[in-house]
Amino acid sequence: MRKTLLALVACAIGTLANAQHTVIMKDGSKLNGELQSIQNNTVTFFYKGSNITFNVGEISSIQFDGNVGGASSISTTTTKGSTYVMPGRKLTRQPKIDNLTMEKGIVVVNITINKYGNIMKAEAGADGTTTTSNYLLTKAKQAAESAMFDGGTTFPLEQKGTITITF
Repeated sequence: MRKTLLALVACAIGTLANAQHTVIMKDGSKLNGELQSIQNNTVTFFYKGSNITFNVGEISSIQFDGNVGGASSISTTTTKGSTYVMPGRKLTRQPKIDNLTMEKGIVVVNITINKYGNIMKAEAGADGTTTTSNYLLTKAKQAAESAMFDGGTTFPLEQKGTITITF
């Protein structure tokens, strides 16, 4: 009995250590493996014995087999020039993107939202930003502040994520 219990605990710990994740690509294909990191608009994923890297824009969503950090998925949805990463949340109001110049670039905005999905704080120019234009940084911050996520009383008081604006 004791050996059986120890074996079950060891199996459970091993399963948690090697959590299975599913990356769903924009083309509809699904990859089962383990999420390694999300940095600078790239996702590193352990798949079939090696790490592969994807651009965030290539991925529709990432699903976890269990509860990871309070969320069961990370949305990386790209629509109308923006991509967001906010664990367990859905965008309910798209960022309003204005660019009255010919300037081009990508601006990553760190955001903090409250439990109701309102943007409480936005800081443009995070890792992954490809421009130093003050105009685009300001416009990206304004666009991020115009977005809204789903919310309710069951969500954390504050949650951090990013919105990436492509001009």
